[in-house]
Amino acid sequence: MPYHLDRRTFFGISAAMLGSGLLAACGGPGTSTPGANPTGPSGDPVRGGTLTFSDTEAVTSWQAQKLGTYSAGNLTFHTNVFLLYFDPYQKKLQPWVAESWTKNDENTRFSFKIRKGITFSDGTQLTPQIVAQNYELYGRGNEKLRIPVHPQVSRGYDHVEVDGDTVTVVLSKPNQQFLVDTTRLNSPILGAKTIGLELEEAGRPENHVGAGPFVFKSQVPNQSAVLARRPGYRWAPASSPNQGEAYLDEIVWKVLPESGLRTGALTSNQVDVARGIQPSDEAAIQAAGYQLLLYRPPLGTSNYAGLRVDNEFTKDPLVRQALVLGIDRDGLSRDALTPSYPPPISILNVNNANVVDLAGEFTYNPDKARDLLQQAGWSQGADGVRAKDGTQLHLTVPQSAQQVALGPAWEYIAQQWRKELGIVLDVRNDPSFAAAANNDVTVPIVVSRTSIISLGQSFGGEGNTALLGSPPELTALYTRELEARDDAEFKAVQLEQQKALIKGSYVIAYFEEAQTFGASPKVHVTFQTQTYPDFYNAWKAG
Repeated sequence: MPYHLDRRTFFGISAAMLGSGLLAACGGPGTSTPGANPTGPSGDPVRGGTLTFSDTEAVTSWQAQKLGTYSAGNLTFHTNVFLLYFDPYQKKLQPWVAESWTKNDENTRFSFKIRKGITFSDGTQLTPQIVAQNYELYGRGNEKLRIPVHPQVSRGYDHVEVDGDTVTVVLSKPNQQFLVDTTRLNSPILGAKTIGLELEEAGRPENHVGAGPFVFKSQVPNQSAVLARRPGYRWAPASSPNQGEAYLDEIVWKVLPESGLRTGALTSNQVDVARGIQPSDEAAIQAAGYQLLLYRPPLGTSNYAGLRVDNEFTKDPLVRQALVLGIDRDGLSRDALTPSYPPPISILNVNNANVVDLAGEFTYNPDKARDLLQQAGWSQGADGVRAKDGTQLHLTVPQSAQQVALGPAWEYIAQQWRKELGIVLDVRNDPSFAAAANNDVTVPIVVSRTSIISLGQSFGGEGNTALLGSPPELTALYTRELEARDDAEFKAVQLEQQKALIKGSYVIAYFEEAQTFGASPKVHVTFQTQTYPDFYNAWKAG
């Protein structure tokens, strides 16, 4: 029997959030603000036209293992196809390149029957052999071509087998999340020309051979790119409303790093959809008659900060616990953000079926936070800043343009920690610093949020960048996560992982993850699991 991953269990609060967020996009463009009316078009899709989309940052490489940002997904997702498709509205895996699949109980053998009739953009056939070559490259990498291993597919990868129209991936150890891993942005099935190139050449968009509904047409490096509809595309996932060619003729993707410029470009009709609407612009966009689209990923985390376990400041559990308790999350959402970003209930996103409500474990408690810092030996000086052995408690956190709510959120937290706890926090809005911080233990706090999430890999896996260390309890839970037999067992492990992360004060969950988009009232657009707009099903009214 084909194996279908189906995450159906939702908390009541999750259903409420879905009603105002994810499902607003499901039935068509909508708004996340209670009481506001959707302004997008309805009726039959319109064919033709160009959609212009503004994003937050440039995409420097199209090579699959280099696709690490949401911007990369927004640009490249629709040039590709994948073995399986995770439908964000039905919450289950569906066929795509694989028309059916099976697995063994140990989660070490995964067999995929490959669909016939799919061709790449260069006209070559998508065959079981080329699927196997893609997964061999993901599992082993290629030192000669300088292609790294795939961070998820390589977990326990042993070899791949081809038997007629069936491809079987064999692992040396269990990976319960392997099927979901096939749907990730960095897991496309690419043509022979692309996977035979060395790293830099494979990253050039003109060398990209995919089988998706759009193809690369042109670019101005670091500024814009154009995708054109692919003639003859007819192999969409079964749940897609559109089963033929894309409705739109072209997608023009533009880089506008400043959030104010993206809003201005939208309201002056220079772009049709703008990703990353800053909280202060939400009301103005709606008042002007534009859509505010809020999307919460169905498999992901809340926005969180990882606290480095080997940093001179945050290696002390008392300090970490004080930082966790020293944030007024209700005040943060109310005063620095908007209702689009409510307080979290756990490290997992409220829409994740495996989330457990642990909000009571990190309720704002400045008195206890101050006591914990005092116990840890950090005393306030005459200037109000805490110090220990002549060193001030001076922390740094990097920012990211990928989430517009981070700036106001961390400025609010910095003010609160300084006033209430005597901690100095530098908020560094510097992309190069943020990139370096991923492997710099002198940076005590890093921010993140992840869609399609393995909590074990993010916090217990070797080389994780959230903690820059692997506490034994988290490593053990990661092993159990991979060895889980089914969804129920996986959920039980993720419940324990959430509790361990909160109890050990390894993370600060501080607001619910949401991607906010502004859209013209003439645009119909829904979303993919990993928050990318679904350009394939998008269309514009005349």
